[in-house]
Amino acid sequence: MGQAGASRIIKRLGQALSAQGANAAARRLAGAQPLLQFHDGDAIRSLVLRHCREYSLDPAWVLLGRGSPPTSPPELTPVFAMSRIHPVTGRWQITEIERIALAPGILASGRFVTRMEGTALEPRIHHGAYLVVDTREVRVPETHETQAFFAVALRGEGLVVRLAHWDSEAGRVVLSELRPRSLPLFAPRDGVVGQVVWVAQTM
Repeated sequence: MGQAGASRIIKRLGQALSAQGANAAARRLAGAQPLLQFHDGDAIRSLVLRHCREYSLDPAWVLLGRGSPPTSPPELTPVFAMSRIHPVTGRWQITEIERIALAPGILASGRFVTRMEGTALEPRIHHGAYLVVDTREVRVPETHETQAFFAVALRGEGLVVRLAHWDSEAGRVVLSELRPRSLPLFAPRDGVVGQVVWVAQTM
């Protein structure tokens, strides 16, 4: 096997462990690597096969470099509930309910993910849809004709997503549903959390 061959095997083993999320084992291996290079071939193979069994690794790739290198699982993004409120203050309480994988670039700085609750915005946004909210975009449109989807924190309600525009005469944000004959909600400007910039749902 030789020292160079052993070094390549140990390097691939560390890469496979990291891709599997076994970071503690990968760190232990990295710390022992200077000594492992001087082990004989049988000892290296035994070490590799033990790790492959324990962490479900591909021994053909680790030992021989055959096949595709392992890839790390996608980083999961937390999803926050809309209707959780603090029992005393009645304010929206940020509570994680699940995690999902998002394509790189969707969740930029200042954005978070929530999940639509209710049918107020159907057929445009369905119950259960994933929404990305950009907290840097808090200025609602000035007219009803240019209203857009915004997330707003309402005391006693939690986070609500509605079509929003600013009523300059009344000095408040108007939150409208898409359902016919529904009554609007109203909120102060500082209740606006951000604009909905991305939606994922089953059609």
